[in-house]
Amino acid sequence: MQELRTAPRQRRSQQSIEAILDAAERLIHEQGQVAFTANELAVAANMSIGRVYYWFPDMPSVVNALAERAGERLSALVSGVLQLDPDSSTDTMIKSVIDELCRHIDDNPSTVALCLSGSGDLDYGQGMRGRIVDIVAALLRDRVPGIEEPEIQLVANTATGIALGMLHAYLKAPIEHRRVVRDELVYVLAAWLYARYPAVDDAVWNDPDAALQPSRRPRKVKTMNPVHPGLATAAAAV
Repeated sequence: MQELRTAPRQRRSQQSIEAILDAAERLIHEQGQVAFTANELAVAANMSIGRVYYWFPDMPSVVNALAERAGERLSALVSGVLQLDPDSSTDTMIKSVIDELCRHIDDNPSTVALCLSGSGDLDYGQGMRGRIVDIVAALLRDRVPGIEEPEIQLVANTATGIALGMLHAYLKAPIEHRRVVRDELVYVLAAWLYARYPAVDDAVWNDPDAALQPSRRPRKVKTMNPVHPGLATAAAAV
């Protein structure tokens, strides 16, 4: 954790740092944005302001450290889901990832605000977004042969932007309506990726007049698992 003023040497020291980060996370959730003072953070962490400054030189350092921790957790979560069944269809994988992300956001509501916060030198979410983009890019390289790097980055960044935008809407929605937003995000990502990378046996490959021409053939046909309404009749997305 490069943002620390002092390196922790004991377990108690690490616990103090985690308490500060936990308090910062709560404040971001309560305020809906990254905007808290050192006094507010000290009160929320139940420690003196001097103790906060013992570990962190300023508030941006706290947020950067929090974003780093959140990014590691988010990356591990998404990577873990993708590795559960590497041979599953992509739309099944998309649904699994979105379901896990939404559960994670339910328990860690500051995650989305951190991903979308800051700009310029204080773009706190840059590292978190980069982790997600890297995961999507790796999935594309695996499933779509011959894809060029500029296209990989474009698609990965677009998918990440769509997901974060709709996850922000998910977080703002009443609890009873969140399922609708979650399902809509699955529809959007699965349909968009299928339009761009249809299955190898899709009729669109032989239709030069199709309004949406696909970008590139996927690696192979994957059996569709009817895990989501509306997706059961589709082939694998990529």
